[in-house]
Amino acid sequence: MESDPAPYDPQAPYAIRQFEIDPLIPLRVFGFDISFTTSTQAMVTTVLLVSIYLFYGMRERALVPGRLQVSVEYVYAFIARVVVNTAGQKAANSIPFVFTLFVFILFGSLFGLTPVKFTFTSHLIVTLALALLVFVYVNVLAFRTQGLGFFRFFLPAGTPFYLAPVLVIIELISYLFRPLTLGVRIFANILAGHIMIKLFGDFSVMLLEALGPTGIFVSLLPLMMMSVLYGFEVMIFFVQAYIFALITSLYIRDALHAH
Repeated sequence: MESDPAPYDPQAPYAIRQFEIDPLIPLRVFGFDISFTTSTQAMVTTVLLVSIYLFYGMRERALVPGRLQVSVEYVYAFIARVVVNTAGQKAANSIPFVFTLFVFILFGSLFGLTPVKFTFTSHLIVTLALALLVFVYVNVLAFRTQGLGFFRFFLPAGTPFYLAPVLVIIELISYLFRPLTLGVRIFANILAGHIMIKLFGDFSVMLLEALGPTGIFVSLLPLMMMSVLYGFEVMIFFVQAYIFALITSLYIRDALHAH
């Protein structure tokens, strides 16, 4: 039976402890830990809240839409443009897939700034799982569309015969690393942003503990910086979700169009 991971040091700054995953419903099956955790709770909450938002936003489909319907239509139209402009009209059937990834990443990250208090996109295992999902989807799409002709992707046209083995190996390694680079990119950016925000919060607490009542005024500066960083973090969430959708669209383009 596997041992439980070592708990975070309670004396460590909250900037580090915020990433701790706590089990809410401990559960083991054949020695594997499949507990319902704070990370699982955040993901389930995100799916439920986004589903409610989309359901109520598109329930009536009024000719003159209200604000909620407009917001849903705007987000969907934005992702549709990204997919079609990047991968072509043949990629229209992939719009719902990319849209689902976009809203899951975006709202999951945003909810992490609310009392939900857990941003699952700051964990590499989650972003890698999403990237692997994209990788599997793209490969299935490639073989359905191009068949064995998809393997031409690893050998650019006009490549000299003597360079072919080297280029095939390089292209294959680069292709297999796609999930890693896609997953690490969003994880690293969101992780860094969360650490920076909470470091200013920890600094404010340290000033209060060290200076007493005087620290109330001194701690306002890091709190102001913390507020500014919250604004930047929201912008980063949008940018990272957009980049994930854009790169996914690029991979879909490669899967649909032979080289």
